[in-house]
Amino acid sequence: MSGKNRKDTQYITDILSAMPEHIYWKDRDGVILGCNDEQAKSAGLSVSEIIGKTDYEMPWRDRADSIQAVDQEVMNFKETVVVEEVSRLSNGEERIFLSKKVPLYDRDHIEVIGVAGISVDITERKSIEEELNKDNQNIARERNILKEKNEFIEATLSNIVADIPGHVYWKNKEGVYLGCNDRQAKSLGFYSGKEVIGKTDFDLSWGENVAQIFRENDLLVMSTRRMHTVEEETTIDGIKRTMLSQKTPLKDSIGNIVGVLGISVDITERKDMKEELRKAKEKEMAEAAHKAQKETEHLRLVNEKQKALLEQEARFMQIANQVAHDIRSPLASLLTVVKSCTHIPEAQRITLREAAIGIGDIANHLLHEYRQKDSNEIIEHEARHPVLVSTVLIESLTIKKHQYEKLSIKFDCSFEPNTQFAFIKIQASSFKRLLSNLMNNAVDAFENKSGTIQVHLEADNEWVKISIEDSGKGMSLDVIEKILCKIPVTQGKKSGHGLGLTQVWETLDHNQGELEINSELGLGTTITLTFPRSTAPQWIAEEIVLGPNDMVVILDDDNSIHSAWDIRFETLCSENPELQVKHFQLGSEVLAFIATLTPADKERVFLLSDYELLKQELNGVEVIAKSEIKRTILVTSHYADPEVQKEAAKTGTQSLPKFLASEIMIKMNDADDTETEKVYAVIVDDNKTFVKMLQLSGFGDENTDAYHNPEHFLKNVAQYPKDMRIFLDNNYDTSNLTGLDVAKKLHELGYKRLYILSGEAYLEAPAYVTVIVKGSGVNLLDL
Repeated sequence: MSGKNRKDTQYITDILSAMPEHIYWKDRDGVILGCNDEQAKSAGLSVSEIIGKTDYEMPWRDRADSIQAVDQEVMNFKETVVVEEVSRLSNGEERIFLSKKVPLYDRDHIEVIGVAGISVDITERKSIEEELNKDNQNIARERNILKEKNEFIEATLSNIVADIPGHVYWKNKEGVYLGCNDRQAKSLGFYSGKEVIGKTDFDLSWGENVAQIFRENDLLVMSTRRMHTVEEETTIDGIKRTMLSQKTPLKDSIGNIVGVLGISVDITERKDMKEELRKAKEKEMAEAAHKAQKETEHLRLVNEKQKALLEQEARFMQIANQVAHDIRSPLASLLTVVKSCTHIPEAQRITLREAAIGIGDIANHLLHEYRQKDSNEIIEHEARHPVLVSTVLIESLTIKKHQYEKLSIKFDCSFEPNTQFAFIKIQASSFKRLLSNLMNNAVDAFENKSGTIQVHLEADNEWVKISIEDSGKGMSLDVIEKILCKIPVTQGKKSGHGLGLTQVWETLDHNQGELEINSELGLGTTITLTFPRSTAPQWIAEEIVLGPNDMVVILDDDNSIHSAWDIRFETLCSENPELQVKHFQLGSEVLAFIATLTPADKERVFLLSDYELLKQELNGVEVIAKSEIKRTILVTSHYADPEVQKEAAKTGTQSLPKFLASEIMIKMNDADDTETEKVYAVIVDDNKTFVKMLQLSGFGDENTDAYHNPEHFLKNVAQYPKDMRIFLDNNYDTSNLTGLDVAKKLHELGYKRLYILSGEAYLEAPAYVTVIVKGSGVNLLDL
């Protein structure tokens, strides 16, 4: 299963698990294939325990015959059936359910392979109906209202099962639709969202007046650069509808407004229902003056009915809020559009991917005025990972430049040499919020006056320091002392101090960070953050090492990247006349060129390849694998994608963030020195810190080569003699290969001095491998 399919499956499973109703699906023989937690709980089992059983093995086995009969009717006639069913729960209690069952089709939507259903507990509602049947025609009328509202809830639940609620759409600055989901398209009379692309609201069935209102709302969102919520009146299928629409500016990767992103929910029935209830209540109150004793009982029944309606409404809102929460991640419909847009430049595709994340933010606020606040909100703790500090600082500065573009404040940065590749281990989102809070405080310190905010980065082998310096009004010693003692600063935002400092301290405490403040009233403030420097992760390339006779092959479908590399290699080529640089835009051309080279010439090739090659059969990793070139780097904007990192690791290829192509160090090796330098041993271990300690303590002054990926080592193993000492780790996080797998390949190639450095004292290994327990004190120079 692909990573996308796994995410989609998990996404659906999470939604179903959160639903309070009973959801289940079976095959044609009545065997349960799956269900949500609520259905499993009613049987007194877990989800995994209920799968594979039939209704005859459940607490409601006495009703199994009638249940199976309804299931067969659904499958035989391929029709949706709504039926009331009485079921016995695991505690012996009998409950009444309103069940809606639909045929379950195969992938081609041709053959019925089972049945899926959703059941709502209506026991209390049935009790109310029995009481209402005893009253007069007024009671019957109220029962009809209850039935209509329940039908509304039933239809809503059906829509949730069929699709995520809401109309999702996005337009450019001129109001031209760039895409929408199928629900939005079908409301306009189209079959799919693709048919809406390229049109404006004036081309659609809204009518010119409604289209003009939509356009004015879109312009307001883009001009204010803020999210707006508005009720919009429109006509769908000839019927006037009221939509609650939440719109937000659509921004590119550097914060420029490029359009509008929106999601709308139909609230017509909700407004009508409230109006009907209001009118019903007013009428009942008027009649109460004339029917005192009888109406007292009647009002009690009405109140009970309203309570039941509100409980049903609360359940619906719980489901809707859960859906709104879950679609914070990129929506499947938008991602599908992005994936198919291979005709647009990479930067715009990145913008659309960021827009997908923005939809999640809209959904979180969409039903804000209707949902209940939960005081026991659970905060999920993000895992700590190595973060490339320079990229986060640049991103944060870009956001602040656009956030405060109307103020006369200049944002600038300066990075010390060799800091572009510095990492710290931290929660990425917390780190970004920390920087945002501190920069906001720096802006507040200017009190709407002009000034400069300077972000400075420096690093050594142990520490990374980030300084945020402003030329604002400064802080008193009393305020500084309170901040350093983690005492809340009561001045608040107007003073420019204290805003977000709780989050800042929490992030520092959780990530071994330190804070230092230097400030002088009237002159400004410098806040310095210090974090332990983290070992660079295995996936990143920190340098390019070339020989004077090498051939650099550059593969990228963007001409501007080729020009940038020419600038980088211009001086090196002038100093090394034999150094060649060749450019290709097509992966097939690279493979065809490499196929013409002799084995010796292939050894001279250093391949720099983009990952995403538009409208080509192969991506960059696949080209690298087919080329069998040993020295390779993936130069890509997708460097942080875990799937891309895994693909690259399989070929022993490291990645370079494309925007750091201008910063990566390019070294030239002297060919003669390389040939004469003798290597004592080779270490293949993905823990860089351990390798450095081993080189210092285990081999002293002896020269060693180190590899952090076994595939990369195997690509270069031919340069080492058969009697070379080779030390292998047993398990690699960067590869599916184990140390024993690598040892077997080396043994087959004729290598004889093979060692496994293992944390296991009793690792079983073949006779041609010597196992050395880490920390055992074995003198490696004696081997």
